[in-house]
Amino acid sequence: MCTALCVTDSGACPFTNLLGAERFPLNSPIRHRTYQKSELIFGQGAVISGLYFLCRGAARLTHYTQRRKQYIVRLLGGGDLFGTPALWRTETSSVEARALAESVIGWVSSSDLQEIFRQEPGMILEIQRRLAQEVSELYVRLAEQAHLGTCGRLIQLLIELGRKYGRASSRGLLIDLEITEQELAEMLGCSREWVSKQMSTLQRRGLIFHCRGEIVILDEAGLQQLIAPPHKRQTFRDFGAM
Repeated sequence: MCTALCVTDSGACPFTNLLGAERFPLNSPIRHRTYQKSELIFGQGAVISGLYFLCRGAARLTHYTQRRKQYIVRLLGGGDLFGTPALWRTETSSVEARALAESVIGWVSSSDLQEIFRQEPGMILEIQRRLAQEVSELYVRLAEQAHLGTCGRLIQLLIELGRKYGRASSRGLLIDLEITEQELAEMLGCSREWVSKQMSTLQRRGLIFHCRGEIVILDEAGLQQLIAPPHKRQTFRDFGAM
């Protein structure tokens, strides 16, 4: 049970951010659990009956097609909410949630959440605002990926990792998350060998630095140029062919 405000990577407890610490119900029944890197939080098709939020760490939401092709729906950072379809009632999840690093996840049941809403109705409006923003971002993602092949999706993933988990360093934007070529391959649904080849090409071109799970984005603008709309970029099979 949560009896004190938890601290996230982005500051205070996400529920505190909704209305302010002075109005947050300190005796709310929020449960926390630590997940290790790559540990499943919940699977696609699982029945979920509450709202999840990421206190610390990193996680991803992935959707699998019937042919087991996977699509990253969203990357999660400290303070992000997920499991939102179960805000009001028990629902079957259309995505898998998995930790990308050691993470602390909070959870509150739908019934307890509704009680919080009754106490603090303003929270409903703020959560609706967040959901609207997430839907808007999802539409943008779908539009961007409509013209991207696997190479483009790799670049897009690197850019998103940088924006979500990056921090400025003397070398560039350091992705503060140890991630292997195998993990990148699994996110994209391709082979590790293919990812290794493309990452090496991007490094030779001075766009990224990559070594033993460490990724530094050296030229985000250059990466963006590679995934510009079709009428503004070259058609390519892989980076090595450019």
